Parts: sequence; C-alpha cells; structure tokens
Amino acid sequence: MVMNGFSETDVWSLADEWGPEKVVFAYDPDTAMRGVLVIDNTAMGPGKGGIRFTETVTPVEVFRLARTMTWKCALAGLPFGGAKGGIMGDPSKVDRVRWMRSFAKMIKPYVPLQYIAATDMGTTELDMAVFAHEVGDMRACTGKPRELGGIPHELGTTGYGVAIATELTVKILNDVGMLNLDPAEASVAIQGFGNVGSFTARFLDEMGFKIVSICDVSACIYDPEGLDIPSIMRELEAGVHIANLKKYVKEPKDKIFHHPADIFIPAATSDVINRETAPQLLKSGTKIVVEGANIPTTKEGEEILNEGGVWIVPDFVANAGGVIGSYVEYKGGTEVEAFDLIRLKITGNVKMILSEADRFKKTTRAVAQEVASARVRRAMLLRRGAIDVAREFFARRKLYDDSFIFQSDRKVR
Repeated sequence: MVMNGFSETDVWSLADEWGPEKVVFAYDPDTAMRGVLVIDNTAMGPGKGGIRFTETVTPVEVFRLARTMTWKCALAGLPFGGAKGGIMGDPSKVDRVRWMRSFAKMIKPYVPLQYIAATDMGTTELDMAVFAHEVGDMRACTGKPRELGGIPHELGTTGYGVAIATELTVKILNDVGMLNLDPAEASVAIQGFGNVGSFTARFLDEMGFKIVSICDVSACIYDPEGLDIPSIMRELEAGVHIANLKKYVKEPKDKIFHHPADIFIPAATSDVINRETAPQLLKSGTKIVVEGANIPTTKEGEEILNEGGVWIVPDFVANAGGVIGSYVEYKGGTEVEAFDLIRLKITGNVKMILSEADRFKKTTRAVAQEVASARVRRAMLLRRGAIDVAREFFARRKLYDDSFIFQSDRKVR
C-alpha cells in the first residue's frame, strides 16, 4: 500500500524486537505537506531525532535513521530513545514555515513525552523555533535559537564530535602500531559540506589535518597540498556553492571517491558508500572512514571496506556530538558544557570500540552495536518489570482495566 508517496508496508517489514513503537503518517491537503514520524524505541526515554526535510526522504529511511538514534543515544549514555521525523519536499521550493507548522500540529500528541525533535538535513534552528511555538512547548525540540534557550546545531556540535573521533582514531591506531600516519601529513576527504561537513573540516583544519578534497551537491574540489579551509568557509558562508568558488578546478561531486586520501568522511546523505564506491575508496588509499552522516554505508559497502583493512568509526559513535549537545540543551546547560561533554563521551566511546575490536577481533560496528543493544535491552526489561508490578498493584484492588490503564502497552518487552 502506498499513502501520499510513502510506502506503509516497508517499515513494518523491518520491525523487530526493538521497534518501531509507532509510525505516524501525516498529510495536509491545504499545503500538500507529507510527513512521517517514526518512534523506534522509548525504553531509555522519549525518542530523540531530527526532522529530515528533503524531496527524497522515505519512511524506510526515516525508520533506519530512528533506529540509528536508538543506538546512538544508548551508546552515549543519554536518557533518550530513538526516533526521527521526515517531511517529503524541497524546503527551498515550498512555504517551509507552513509545512513545518502543519507537521508539528499533526504530531503534537506525541511531543515531547514520546518524541523530541531537532534539526537534520533541510532544517535549521529557525525551523525548530517554528516547531516549538506550534507545539506550544519549548521542550518540543532542541537545536533552537539561543533566544529560545537553545544550543543551535549551527555551532557545529556534530562536526566537532566527528573531528574529535577522527583525531583520536589516528592517535590510538598509531600508538598501538596499527597505523603509521602523521596527523600533520594525513590527508582527508570530506563528502558533503553542509553543517556537519563544513564544521568537521574547520575543526580538523585547526587540529592540523590536511583537507585535500571536499564536495557538495554542486561540485568537488581537490588539492593534494591541502585546501585553504578558512578561505573556503568565508566564501561559502556568503551563500555560494563549491561550484561558485573563485579558485580551484571544479569536478563532478562523485570525484570525491577517486581522490587519494588517508581518511574519508561521508557527511552528506545515506548509502553513499556502497558496492560501487567502496572499491574506489580502497583504490584511493583510504585507511580510515569516520561516518559523519547517518547510515552513509550500506552493508555491502562496509563488508568491502572491512575486508580491505579499513578502520570504520560508525555513525552512531562518530556523529553523536549533535545529540549530546541536544541533551545539554534539554537539561538547561551551556554551550561550553555541551562541547566539554561531547569531547568526554566521544573520546570514551572511540577508545572503547577500537580497543574491544582489536581484543576480540570484531568489527568496530559490531562492538558498538553490542554495547548499545545491551543497554537498550536492560532498559526494556526494567520497563517490563515496572509494568508487571503496576499490573499486580491494580489487579489486587480490582481497578485494573487493560483498555484504560495499559492501552499503550503494545506487547511491551
């Protein structure tokens, strides 16, 4: 069955012991807004995840992103579950304010007790301001403007975490003799130059890494001696695309996979490293992949990289800076506290996955997945225990009414 461009059945075919708990489809005939909300798992807290606003977003993609948020929040030790929102449209071609208001109005019953929004591809701090005001609760989302008590993702929290993960991975692998890569000479290619990619480049450049190639939707540029990131950032902040930069030879965006680089950072959309592009990364001499984007690598692509000896820092480890910063905002903390906590948590998790992967001869993703799923499973068991106790309490007093007290208990695990 297809509803307003969204395939309903695909999401349920992916359902498993973890979720999703709810899938909400929304359509507004007045604006033609089409949206979907996937609340994957709330055992550890309300589902946390951004709203993706693109023409190509699908319910299956939103579900996969929501599941990634489940693992990301668990691994970061945050009191959040996993969720994600999606709006199908080009925010530059529609009335984004009306569309965001419409989406917020339709999912309001679930916000913020079951879902807390944030920015993602196609959305900004201003969209979060609209969302929060429409819901009527500043707790409805994070990544809000400072004026609303927010810590905007435009400060680069996600990119900062990706840079920290990259720097630490190089250091650890060098220290244990698995890599011989001087950070000052290490070459980096960054695919995608939006909020995540651009801030990752800025922080890595400040750390002394050599950024040799970047791309956005318009073009790719390459300089084996290193790009002038501060100059590029100044031009791009003026609203231009890479294709319009004054210097550098412009190439098609997919050339990013062909340029020699020690470290490759996908920081754009989903599934860009796949059975076609992964072999090219091996040819390009890639030694480390740090996933700045969510779900940027397909299963087949990851198998190719693993077989080729490439170290991968998974998305829900490397790019957790955004949701960690969101947690600090959620509890009323400061920007300084956000960056400090990002460094602390990502440092701990990168050390853990690299050491355990080496010790048990597993992939880094397998290690991270085992830790995250164990935490979620424990929370699910605790939730189940609490409900069983409550059932017994009400049954003894003959007040138990399954259709009322536990109407939301859908096969609680």
